[in-house]
Amino acid sequence: MPTADNTPAQHSSPILPQLIILTLFWVGLQLVASWVKPDFSHVSQYISEINATGTQAAGALGWVGFIPLGMIAAGLLLTTRPYLRVKGVSQLGWLLLFFYPLAYIGGALAPCDAGCPVDGSSSQAIHNGIAVISYFGFALGTLLLSFTPKTTWPVRAAFVLLAVIIALGFLLMTSPELAEIRGAVQRYIEIGHLLVLWLLLWLKDSEANGGKIAGGQHE
Repeated sequence: MPTADNTPAQHSSPILPQLIILTLFWVGLQLVASWVKPDFSHVSQYISEINATGTQAAGALGWVGFIPLGMIAAGLLLTTRPYLRVKGVSQLGWLLLFFYPLAYIGGALAPCDAGCPVDGSSSQAIHNGIAVISYFGFALGTLLLSFTPKTTWPVRAAFVLLAVIIALGFLLMTSPELAEIRGAVQRYIEIGHLLVLWLLLWLKDSEANGGKIAGGQHE
């Protein structure tokens, strides 16, 4: 009988290598920012401020950092689709995950002003708009992935929890009262984004990978 998948499929696919590359690239971007900008604070400054207009290496870090990261994330999502058992609202959830690469590519094409203020240039206004729809759009997508067919309750609960963390985290990091630690809050949220992408391994369709469920029967 068909049962919910409890572990990621063990058969080879390009998903895992791409997840590793994306994660390492994200970590590398943070390290490069510290190296290129010695005064940059990962605790008090947003990730987008790595590429803030008028700051050191602005523009260059967007083109060699944000855009490649966004393209890697978009490529990962496109690669995963044939392997996933998403259907209906959960397929919409997968589509909404594209807000993640959109946020990084948007951060390069519409950089924030120095300090990433609420009010600022037209680029800052576009940047703020992209941020709002990206965080809440990704959070909604994460929530909808919890409706993926044949998924265990622990995995469903993980998607719901991460959706809440991402949405609530955005509200916290933009709160004036938490301005001194907004960068740290954002990076915890970003880890949440990456965890959502890693959880896609638990949504892989066994049949799509030639796998079998417990008992040796195909789903």
